[in-house]
Amino acid sequence: MEPPQEFPFPFPAYQIQKQFMKELYNCLQDGKLGLFESPTGTGKSLSLICGALKWLIDHEKWKKQELTSIIAEIDNKIKNCEKPSDNWFTVQTEQIELNTQRQPLQDKLNAFLEYESEREKFKKIVESKKAARTKTIGKIKRQPTTKFTESNKTKEIDLDVCDTEKDLILEDALSNSESSEEENTEEPLFKNTKIFFCSRTHSQLTQFVHELKRSPYSQDISVVPISSRQNYCINKSVKRLKHISLINETCLQLQRKKTTVKKEKDLKKLKTASSCPFVPGDQKLLMAEVLTNIQDVEEIVQKGQENNTCPYYGSRKSLQSGQLILVPYNSILHKSTRDSLGIDLKGNVLIIDEAHNLLDAIEGMHSSIITGRNLLHCYSQLSQYQKRFEALFSAKSILHLGQLSFCLKKLLTLFGATTRSHPKDEIDKTVTPKLYKIEEFELLTEIDTVNIFKLLEFVKTSKLIHKLQGFVEQYGNSIKINEQKIKKSGITEFLNSIKNKDTSSQETASIANVPDNNEDQTSNPLMAIVSFLECLKSSCTDGRICVLPGTTIGQGIIKFLLLNPAAHFHDIVRDARSVVLAGGTMEPMSEFIDQLFLMAGAMPDRIMTFSCDHVIPKENIISNVVIRGPTGVEFEFNFHNRQDTKLLDELGRALLNLCNIVPAGIVIFFPSYNYEDIVFKHLDKSGIISKISVKKRIYREPKLASQVNAILEQYAHSIKNPQSPCNGSLLFSVVGGKLSEGLNFSDNLGRCIIVVGLPYPNIKSPELQEKMKYLNEHVKPDAGNSFYENSCMKAVNQCIGRSVRHINDYSTVVLLDKRYRHKVKVLPQWIQRSVTINDSFGSVIGNIAKFFSAKRTKTV
Repeated sequence: MEPPQEFPFPFPAYQIQKQFMKELYNCLQDGKLGLFESPTGTGKSLSLICGALKWLIDHEKWKKQELTSIIAEIDNKIKNCEKPSDNWFTVQTEQIELNTQRQPLQDKLNAFLEYESEREKFKKIVESKKAARTKTIGKIKRQPTTKFTESNKTKEIDLDVCDTEKDLILEDALSNSESSEEENTEEPLFKNTKIFFCSRTHSQLTQFVHELKRSPYSQDISVVPISSRQNYCINKSVKRLKHISLINETCLQLQRKKTTVKKEKDLKKLKTASSCPFVPGDQKLLMAEVLTNIQDVEEIVQKGQENNTCPYYGSRKSLQSGQLILVPYNSILHKSTRDSLGIDLKGNVLIIDEAHNLLDAIEGMHSSIITGRNLLHCYSQLSQYQKRFEALFSAKSILHLGQLSFCLKKLLTLFGATTRSHPKDEIDKTVTPKLYKIEEFELLTEIDTVNIFKLLEFVKTSKLIHKLQGFVEQYGNSIKINEQKIKKSGITEFLNSIKNKDTSSQETASIANVPDNNEDQTSNPLMAIVSFLECLKSSCTDGRICVLPGTTIGQGIIKFLLLNPAAHFHDIVRDARSVVLAGGTMEPMSEFIDQLFLMAGAMPDRIMTFSCDHVIPKENIISNVVIRGPTGVEFEFNFHNRQDTKLLDELGRALLNLCNIVPAGIVIFFPSYNYEDIVFKHLDKSGIISKISVKKRIYREPKLASQVNAILEQYAHSIKNPQSPCNGSLLFSVVGGKLSEGLNFSDNLGRCIIVVGLPYPNIKSPELQEKMKYLNEHVKPDAGNSFYENSCMKAVNQCIGRSVRHINDYSTVVLLDKRYRHKVKVLPQWIQRSVTINDSFGSVIGNIAKFFSAKRTKTV
């Protein structure tokens, strides 16, 4: 198929948007692996939607035409065979062969036509239900509250604790299927091509749904948002569990409790929940709602509540008929999650938006941390659970529980601890941080004697996590852990030590659920342990294990680090028709090509890149690299100079000058929270903060995510409603913090973005050094240093990207550090075109004053 000359768009498209859509269309048609960079504010989401959906509609039409034309050709051949011929046997044979070829094609075409008509059928279901609902709306609205929440109030409380002890006993053979009984497991004759659109967060996918509704395809495309049970579940008794693994297992457990009529009376007497009241419900109606109207997760949940049916299974069943499937990162990047959700990438398209941190996201998703506290609590729970029910377990269950306990014991030895230790016991100072390869770690801890694969399979099939959680909830008050030993010395302690040991043994236990400041007692430590053991299944070269002893045993950390994210991207590259990574700042693209696509097995000729300029005019952005401050002190905010008082004073003078000439909002980014605190305290002590406060209302980025919105609202309010003599606000932020990505400082909120220093990661970190060493050995000799440099500049570029958000926006970027003069080539292209390297601070002030003066004149 040739790319179209015009793409439907909700408004006249910019030239770069047309180019973006054309390149995307070609990428999908040719089955390429694409890297697409389009600066934030250039309509990237709409370009992705319109380019990809135009291809999808054309592709489906072409498939239908191809099927029709092949069948027509066969029909012509059959007609020719019907002409009189002497060799009737050959003719008959040919006819049979042609009919044999034609039948599967006709069946496929019929399935195609049936799929096309399915949307109309769903529309009729929705319309007829709406008509019926207007008559009985009062009754329907009352059903979810009266039928379930009130009458089942006792069931909600008794869900995990009143189903007697039978529910706590391990099961030897359970189905691993994630699906409910009603799900159709038959392979469909026709599978439509799907586009899987993936973004990092639930809120970003919600924003994407709003963009979809604005697009020209809002009435033509079936959109299915896939999310976890945690987001979709409407059963309050399940949702209250909070932990995703427990929610999943409880949901599946409830479905296994489906009862016969005979058992129903007995269950009512016991007041136990027999099954989830929302499964199956009217799933057909919910599917019709999902597939005929574009909706986000919250809207589908609301529909599920109205129809008294499960939104999670409704969305999953809609997946087969959906055309555009919206999924969060973890649903796509985790193979086991993909399989459990029924996501099949074969022959389909995957678009990953906001992909600039994709490598870090994959590493984070497949890395794991456990603490000494996790190990001790898990061992205590496990040993007491086993002691209570051992007589009822099979020999196989006892064997695997013993192996799991063995692993916990051996992992504790890394901190010089035993199963009798207490989380608050101090760690011996001789235990130092160490980094191991997987095989070294397994040999050292002796867990190589355990078949981890079989052990994890046992944990999964026996539902041990769920059973142990139920046990802890039911018997929490009687579960004991070892009490902290108080170290004593002297003659008294010696005399006590040779007394009858019975007196001390009575004091070795205390209640397990005594509150601890560091960890919520309702959490399930086994989940963290299982996640860590899963990581040990990785290839030995792909990861490392870091042991970091804390002050106490409970604070000790064992961490699995994934070094090769491509290991978890291989299946995606192999199966998908096309993979597109899109973002506002994707440079350096070589990192994605070398560390992801090529290492995942892609051929170089399958990879393509596209980068477009910003839509804003060149005169709407100026960038200044500032080498020295107002009194001539050089700006070099490296680690050694950061507490230099002369440098901090010079920074204060520079900020004061900038605040005097920049109107409205200024956002200043520091390399870390610690350095932001050092600078702020110094400037406050030296009186600079009070001087700046005359012109700008000052705000600081909070460390707690829950406080971010409140600070942003106050920041925006003081800009929109300045109190004379103030003309705006100054926001102290942190590179890589909560304000450096995903938030918009458009128009007056961000007339100037200042970046202080270069936010290099800690080069002495053993984790960073191991990552660099791995890249040097497996990618190319200098890949480690490139990774170190890129880690810094990618973070800077994200901060710069907050400045301009639409075609009429304007802003300035100020980079305070002399080292930036050597970094111009790795800045975003749209910034490079306006960069000025200033040897004197006066020229910086002159450039910026002239810039804002021109903008004021233009607006007047």
